[in-house]
Amino acid sequence: GEAVVPVASCDLREYNSHPKEQLPFKEFLEYWREYIRNGHSSSRGCLYLKDWHLSRSGLIPKFQQQDVYTTPVYFSSDWLNEYWDAVAEDDFRFVYMGPKG
Repeated sequence: GEAVVPVASCDLREYNSHPKEQLPFKEFLEYWREYIRNGHSSSRGCLYLKDWHLSRSGLIPKFQQQDVYTTPVYFSSDWLNEYWDAVAEDDFRFVYMGPKG
């Protein structure tokens, strides 16, 4: 719950994109529960957890990464992540989550 995650504000636009803020994961989950309880409405607008690098965040030991990220069969030739895994600099494994709408 203490992990800091990137959260986009879907109601705002900056340079043809949604501005992001960093929130503790537990705060995002609290927002999401409240958003659902309020009939998919919030004074904070619609927030969406976007582009979280959970695999490289250090929160999950390396030997457990397969449990949190599996390449979909249609993209099973994951050559981009194979390269970045080999050089240990980056990855393109993201978590996206948010409420209806």
